[in-house]
Amino acid sequence: MPFVRTGAFAAALALIAGAALSAPLKLQPANPQPSPKAGLDVKYVGTGNQHKKIRDLGQAKSMLSKAQPGAPLRGLDYRDTSKGDNVMTFEGAYNVAAEVTGYMRFDSPGIYELETWSNDGIEAWVGGQQIGMVRGIQGCEANQRTEVEVPKAGWYPLKIIYFQKLGTSCLMMKSGKQGERITWTPNDVFGR
Repeated sequence: MPFVRTGAFAAALALIAGAALSAPLKLQPANPQPSPKAGLDVKYVGTGNQHKKIRDLGQAKSMLSKAQPGAPLRGLDYRDTSKGDNVMTFEGAYNVAAEVTGYMRFDSPGIYELETWSNDGIEAWVGGQQIGMVRGIQGCEANQRTEVEVPKAGWYPLKIIYFQKLGTSCLMMKSGKQGERITWTPNDVFGR
């Protein structure tokens, strides 16, 4: 009989943990609220095509200590490039690591869905919560879709670590309020 109670208790805990994991991630607004300029800040480091190739997110992160500021991003609307095109605002196409920082504005409270797209790896955070993660190499495709809870309208801190190895590159985001269609996130909701 004790084994039955223990098993039932373990099953109940698993059910509660599963429900907690599926709850939207609660975002924390920037405090104090900023009055940002349009766009996002970015720092880059690149090795070029002939040097050390970036193969995973850990390697990209270790390189960022040597990153230099780049021209600001207009937002997260960098669609898949042609082979050899520059990576976002960086003057180079291959083996580029970037750290993107700034803010994302939500115009009303509620539950939202956020979805990052990348080619190659990404670690994305909004309002203190991780919303995107790809450790390795991939084509320009959607990463996971994450539900977040926005407690109040305003600006939320954003940080993205990104890398591109070879070929083409992209960095984008889709978003939408729960119950509405998820669409490409407009550039005017990002600030630096």
